[in-house]
Amino acid sequence: MAEVTVREDGGVRIVQVGPMGPYGNNAYIVRDVSVGKSLLVDMPLDEGPLLDAIAAEGGVQQVIATHWHPDHWATYEAVRAATGAPVHAGAAEVNLAEERVDGRLEDGAEVRVGSIRVGVIHTPGHTPGSISLRVGGALISGDTLFRGGPGKTFAAGDLETIVESIESRLLPLPPETVVLPGHGRSTTIERSRDGVAAYRRSPKPAGFHGDVEWPAS
Repeated sequence: MAEVTVREDGGVRIVQVGPMGPYGNNAYIVRDVSVGKSLLVDMPLDEGPLLDAIAAEGGVQQVIATHWHPDHWATYEAVRAATGAPVHAGAAEVNLAEERVDGRLEDGAEVRVGSIRVGVIHTPGHTPGSISLRVGGALISGDTLFRGGPGKTFAAGDLETIVESIESRLLPLPPETVVLPGHGRSTTIERSRDGVAAYRRSPKPAGFHGDVEWPAS
């Protein structure tokens, strides 16, 4: 059974469903408690726990995919059937069937969930159109930033791109910002700053790609 973790920040509730499924994915429901409207971030397996959480929170008005890898949209049909909500992805995302996406989100866009403002940050590297979402004192980082390092990269140049995304787009956020990743445990911007600083002292050679962990600082 997938774990459900609830974070309250004033009138904003962020419900983490997961880790779940074969890859330990997390999904997030962002809810304006006062008006009962919600946003779902990512659509991974397992279907049962995810749909249970959607039903418990209710009011899902929109769905955002942080990127278009199959483990992040595995329950697309079930989520659409349960919510009827439009699905959005990053403006620069690739390898997705356009008929499955109702809109594209540009860097700097603002998505409204009731009175909540969700900021869209383009963070390429894991995929060309990966996005992270700023919600109050939290950051939903997809597969861009994890507790122990950056997301996996797949081609030469992508590691440099993702580290640059993290360094220039995410680390300037307040140090106490909670980072909620697409897999695994949460971290903070402060901890991530230490990790990137350690990596910069001992970087991978140019062209390296794959899984990377921040060195011990």
